[in-house]
Order: sequence, then C-alpha cells, then structure tokens
Amino acid sequence: MEKLIEFFFPPRCAFCGRLGKSPCDDCKKNIRFISGNTCQKCGIPIGDTALPFYPSCLRENFAFERVFPVFYYEGVIRRGVHLFKYRGFYQNAITFSRLMAKKILEANINADIITFVPISLDRYLQRGFNHSFLLAKNIGKILKIPTVDLLARVGFTKPFYNLSRQERQREIKGKIKLKKGYENIIKGKKIILVDDIFTTGATTNECSKVLLENGAKCVFVSVLAITKLAR
Repeated sequence: MEKLIEFFFPPRCAFCGRLGKSPCDDCKKNIRFISGNTCQKCGIPIGDTALPFYPSCLRENFAFERVFPVFYYEGVIRRGVHLFKYRGFYQNAITFSRLMAKKILEANINADIITFVPISLDRYLQRGFNHSFLLAKNIGKILKIPTVDLLARVGFTKPFYNLSRQERQREIKGKIKLKKGYENIIKGKKIILVDDIFTTGATTNECSKVLLENGAKCVFVSVLAITKLAR
C-alpha cells in the first residue's frame, strides 16, 4: 500500500501539502504530540490529577479498553486531516500511520487483528476511499499484524458534525454490524480499531460493542487525533 501511494503521489508535507519532506520545517514547529499523564480510557492529557480518568470518561461506559491518540485535533493537524479526507492527499496516510503505529508500539499492545471504522456507501462514493482503511492497512504492515475488513455500516446516519454526544450515540446505535463469516476469526482475539479522529467516542464505542458481542477478547482504539471538546 505504501509503495503504491509513493509511486503515484509525490512526497508532500502531510500537514500543509507542500512538496517535499513530511513534516516540513514550518509545520514541525507547530506540531505538539500528546504526552505525559493521560486518561486511562480516552488518552487525553489530565495533568497531575489523582484520578486516572478524564471526567467525561467516568460518566461513560465505553466498551473499548483505551484510546491512543497522537495529537489534539487542532491547527496543522486539522489541516492535514482535511487534505487527506477531502482533497485527495492519499500520501498523508503514510506519515499519519507511521505516527499511529509508533504510539501503539510505545503502549506495548500485543494485538492479533487490526480493523477500521467503516463508512457508509454514500460517503465512500463521494470520497472514493475509506481513509480509516488506508491508515489501518499501513499500520498493520508496520506492526506485522493482519488488517481485516470486519465491520459494515448499515442504514442511514445523519452527518455528525452538528450533533451532540447523546445525539451521536442515538444515531449510530444499531448501524454497525460484523460482516458474515468473521465470528470465528475474532473469537478470543485482541483487536486494534483504527479511525482518524476521536470526538465523543460514539462511533468507536459502537464498533467496539459489536466486536465484543461477537467474541473479541478486547478492543483498543488507535486514532490520529482527539478533540478538546467536552465529551
């Protein structure tokens, strides 16, 4: 996958689109990695608090084990994701997936399968690709873990960008299914679920529930970025 993208698309900065190395020197100055003491569930920095969880995670009953975000979704990161998802900068998947794989390696997760958040057919036809699949495929290659297309999106869902946390949860409920024939493949397996952005966790949580209900042992979530919005 990486070789194919590199062959057809010239190297560019994944954060601004400038031809050349990624990240470019200008963007490198504005990139801030998530580090330090982080929530044991969503991965957001929590400072010196005595509690191991971000306040909203104490209220939620997330099915996944933990989220591993690389960045906050802001500034040059937001711009890079926009170029990737909406402007056809497929080569951004290479830089992004390498950073995500590094985060997983640092967490020492010994997963059996990598999968990804599915998108609707309409969204796929609009973009021509599933961005989460491109990320997952390359992460799997780096980590030497098989990437399997396990999940499908069924029915219609409204765009999420104007919906609250509760509205997103209601909208996605029952809209994710395990593809037929994969029950035995995931039984007792540790799975890494890949997506680009973690906002409220509604979609990743629904995907995790489906995997666990069908026999997966546990689910970890790998994302490029997490929002600072109250969840």
